[in-house]
Amino acid sequence: MVEVAPGGERLKIPVWKYLLFLFIALLLALGVLWYLLSSNYGAQNSFLESLRRYLSFFSSYHPKLQPEDDFGTALRIHGFEREDARKFNLFVSATDKDGSPLKVINPNDVKIKVTGTAGQEMNAVVVRTRPLHMYSEWAAPISFSSVMDYSGSMFPQDLSAIESNYSELINQITLPMSAAVIKFNTRVHDILDLSSDKQEIIAAVQKRIGLQNTALFDGMDRGVEKIQSRPHFRFMILTTDGNDNSSMNSLDSVIKRCQTHNVAVFVFGFGWLDVNTLRNISESTNGYYSYVPDSAKLDEWFKKLGQIINNVQVIEFSTSVDMNQPGTVELSVESSGQTLKRVRVWAP
Repeated sequence: MVEVAPGGERLKIPVWKYLLFLFIALLLALGVLWYLLSSNYGAQNSFLESLRRYLSFFSSYHPKLQPEDDFGTALRIHGFEREDARKFNLFVSATDKDGSPLKVINPNDVKIKVTGTAGQEMNAVVVRTRPLHMYSEWAAPISFSSVMDYSGSMFPQDLSAIESNYSELINQITLPMSAAVIKFNTRVHDILDLSSDKQEIIAAVQKRIGLQNTALFDGMDRGVEKIQSRPHFRFMILTTDGNDNSSMNSLDSVIKRCQTHNVAVFVFGFGWLDVNTLRNISESTNGYYSYVPDSAKLDEWFKKLGQIINNVQVIEFSTSVDMNQPGTVELSVESSGQTLKRVRVWAP
């Protein structure tokens, strides 16, 4: 018994009730801590963010941590390029229900409607469709930025998995390429300027920086800056937990910059986060996203993305009048009895 004697009277509290009270109080404290750490508030608070990585063993019990991606049955208009007067290229990818890319698109299966920035009909006609890898005359058909999150909330096993599996993704890409590596914590770090040396790229990916806060949007902005003037197909590979708390740029501003410069963002999400941020980034930039709560299986998603990159298609089309950039492109592709559709709008 626990006895308290105020004013000469004796109050007896059974030990089991005392222990039960402590147990309930502990559960409430853990519940509050769990909520704070798993919420957006926890991600945006630098102190709470730093605590997340010590609780990675709870990941398998987190009710929201389910793997997902948007690779399946998809059509993406990754970018637009003016080839010549009234001659243009669209860089697109299309996938089946399993997320495997279509390796060939027949021009007869493609329908396109293009309007100008003022809304006028451009009378677009598909001239030819070819896989990007067939353009051997292009010295550097793809350029991309690897933008990597080293914030305090990134779980250690996720960072290790990213660094160790990235080489498989790089080596899987068969097209001639140039890549830059950017990492961010509280600020942005330029690890490697554009390079076509795969070993140099892999070494840069594996270079560690300290874990601090999250300048996600600033990191993305730098990623666009590195490749925005490059020709042909441009994209960003973003590995992050999606929770910014240290940027000067906003999500809307970096999405608009990606759209303006035709940079598709392929997002790999980790840790405890709201996947809506990932969906917004990938959907708005005509990229793809995947959420990988079990980073031990990261190689599967990297393999999927590598296959998509290797099988990007180029739709060559002409218009009745010239333009620097379309206002809207409406695209449909017939595949195995199914019609894939996509509309992309370019802001004026």
